[in-house]
Amino acid sequence: MQHQLVVGNTTTEYTYGGSLDSFPTKILAARHAESARQAWLLRDGDAMITERPLTPAFMSYLGRTLGLDLDSIAFLTHDEEASGSMFLDGASLLEPGLVKQLGDIVGPDWKIVPYIHDRSVATLGRRLGLSEQANPPFFAEGGSDIFNSKAFFRAWSRGLGAPVAPGQVTRNRAATAQAVAELLPVTGSVIVKQDFSASGYGNVLFTTDGDVPGVGVSSTHVVPSGSTADELFELLAESFPTVDQVRDFPNGLRPCEAVVEVYYGNSLTFYSEVDIPEPGTEPTVLNWGLMRMEPIWNGFVIPSTELAGTAEAEMLSWSVEMAVYLQRTGYRGLLNCDSILTPDGQMLFSEVNARVGGCTHVHYAALRLLGEDYLRRYTLLTRNHLPCGDFETLARSIDGDELLGAGPAGGCGAVLLVDDTTVNGTVQYMAYGDTPQRAQAAEERLTALAAAS
Repeated sequence: MQHQLVVGNTTTEYTYGGSLDSFPTKILAARHAESARQAWLLRDGDAMITERPLTPAFMSYLGRTLGLDLDSIAFLTHDEEASGSMFLDGASLLEPGLVKQLGDIVGPDWKIVPYIHDRSVATLGRRLGLSEQANPPFFAEGGSDIFNSKAFFRAWSRGLGAPVAPGQVTRNRAATAQAVAELLPVTGSVIVKQDFSASGYGNVLFTTDGDVPGVGVSSTHVVPSGSTADELFELLAESFPTVDQVRDFPNGLRPCEAVVEVYYGNSLTFYSEVDIPEPGTEPTVLNWGLMRMEPIWNGFVIPSTELAGTAEAEMLSWSVEMAVYLQRTGYRGLLNCDSILTPDGQMLFSEVNARVGGCTHVHYAALRLLGEDYLRRYTLLTRNHLPCGDFETLARSIDGDELLGAGPAGGCGAVLLVDDTTVNGTVQYMAYGDTPQRAQAAEERLTALAAAS
């Protein structure tokens, strides 16, 4: 089997529109923990780079849970002092010391599996001598960067005829304010999104109804009906971020772009993940489900009973059709599609991400522990930030618990997916059951065990 170089570059110069220096310390620490999620893709003989070392407790847990020979896997982190960066961006990945380390491990027949296959990763692959099949030229030209743009998504998805919310792409604050004023009467709510951003960071909601929940946003402004562009301009100046540093974005795209869309309050938010292979094989939906928005994304229900019939079929059909479009342009890898189901039954897509998603490691963990047909046999419940005092204590408690300890043989169980106890005092988990009710019982039991850890 082809060996993998797994790169946990979850936070790079291409994943956010604003300066990373503006991030709160807690968010920065959580991003480092997310760099470890792809460890669930590892196999014997692979190598992995993370932004900070995996905790010994998590490495031991991963090894025994997946049956890995940890001594056969090379675990690396970057030299923050040498690169001057705390993240796996271009400065870190291309730092000569790390490139030399990798060159002693990675062979030309290896496969590179990054969180996002951006131009820095493409350059690294070229310096390591990887083949064009493993490191297609498409990525060196900034291809995946373009397909992670929310602004460009609106252009090509509307061209395909995919269902998306009414909206407009703007390039300055005055145009953004004008677009908000014109779109506000449609539902009484409008969301303004940063072009390059993740997890709702920096998004702003304008609404005439203070009871509308702000899902996937960082801040909310309740405004009177008939608010003028000038009034909205002043609010944007207070809350919507400006970019002070000019950064290396794909040609034709600028960090000052904003996406203004009609916002549908009280909608349900869903996702689907599609694998896009080489031409000749049709893209395949790997998994899908409900996104738990609290108020920003904090986990999944996989699959979801809230999505059925024509809505589910429409979501999956359009997910594949959009994936086919990316495949024709040269993209290879994973595509994560975000959509909503409005209270009146409309299925609308809000964005896609041409990269590993927050569901990818969940999928691989379930695939390896529960079987290829896990979507048909189980309900999975995940959350990203469960308070936990000690990872190892919680892991032992799960193993010894009457409900969770038997695992799949008992019809339900729980898996700890990420250890962030040493910095933020949390873990990410997957609880599962052979019925939705048993999955819920497993989650409740895990939460109780974590509180006691």
